Amino acid sequence: MKTAPIIAAVLLVSCARVQAPEESALLRTVPSRAVAVMHFNRCEPALEFLLDSTSVFRQLDYGRLGDEEMILSYDYSAGLIPLLAVDAGRAGADTSAAVRKVLQQAEELKLNPLYTADLLPKRAAVLLSPSRAAIDEALMHIESGASVLDAADFAGASALADGTAGNIILKNKSAGRWLPAKMLKGQVERREMVKFVSGASQWTVLSFRDLSRRGITVQCFTGGKRKYLAEMFGGLPAGESKLALAVPDTAHYIVDLPLKDWKQYSEAWKDCLDARAELSKYKGRLAGLKKRFGKSPDAWLAEMAPREIALVRWESHEVLLLRSGHKRKGDVAENPYPGFIPAIFGEAFRIADDSCTAVRDGWTLFGSADDIAAWGDAVRTGALKGMPRSAKFYMKNNAVCMAADGKNISMDVN
Repeated sequence: MKTAPIIAAVLLVSCARVQAPEESALLRTVPSRAVAVMHFNRCEPALEFLLDSTSVFRQLDYGRLGDEEMILSYDYSAGLIPLLAVDAGRAGADTSAAVRKVLQQAEELKLNPLYTADLLPKRAAVLLSPSRAAIDEALMHIESGASVLDAADFAGASALADGTAGNIILKNKSAGRWLPAKMLKGQVERREMVKFVSGASQWTVLSFRDLSRRGITVQCFTGGKRKYLAEMFGGLPAGESKLALAVPDTAHYIVDLPLKDWKQYSEAWKDCLDARAELSKYKGRLAGLKKRFGKSPDAWLAEMAPREIALVRWESHEVLLLRSGHKRKGDVAENPYPGFIPAIFGEAFRIADDSCTAVRDGWTLFGSADDIAAWGDAVRTGALKGMPRSAKFYMKNNAVCMAADGKNISMDVN
């Protein structure tokens, strides 16, 4: 399923703009517990973009319905269950030839069909799913007047959707359901990835200007709640990034955190943790490190005065990098404060071995002795393109690249 990389982590000039979800009768076909809602204005091109050719939904000839609005939603019951809803024109008890043809094909392909006739306001729809239970649940919702529009804060999230070709709306609380099992495998533990995405916002909205994997706009709905990372980053300024020139050509994983004001970031992070009732646990971790290494992480942070923190993986190597506001120098030596960076900035910055440290070209490196030596030998030709000069954060791997500047979050999917 090609939606897997599109809907991750944690994630464009076509025909007329898709109706805002709250205006679309088609959304009333989506059950309230849906974890992913993919709303596009042309059915067949969208399905070709979203799904592999092996998908049963790609086997149908939709006729004129292929150019109509569609929603592909996913519920979860032991696994992701797809439900496709296609606009079938004005409501009516009699089906058109195009609708009859789709319903006939669906039965031949062992898809469970439903024609809503006059059950929706002014419009009719064709619903298809490999699950009979999913169709029955959708019908029950439609008849009762319930839908995903009744899901907590879905209306607020859908108001952010502004893609001219379509939008994908994801329920972050259910990230463990829709995040692909192999997403970032070998890079980040799945448990940590699910925790990160779940704590980023209530809903994530991906907006598409056209059916392209480049330049996807990402917006997060937080409901103004301080516990969400998107809320925290929304109040922080972008910082200057200088990592692009330092990164080896073979880098395959990058997390970059430019800091315009490390004190402001630190206070915002503590406020976020406090809203999550995790501040005491955080302070306990720092107290434990102070007792073990003889210096508090907060004092170390003030000494370093970081302007940028990054994790870079290339070939079989990985290092942490810190660009300080103070001039520093030093050859490879034992790191007197291992674990301080992930303790302060989160598990996204944890590496397997940060036992050594050195200063190279204005960056303080943390890693194993071998990895720091390999950093010095790595080839850099400036081939890495696309890193912003100013950002709130930047993340890149072999599947996706995401950057947050002062106003927007943009994403490219490979």
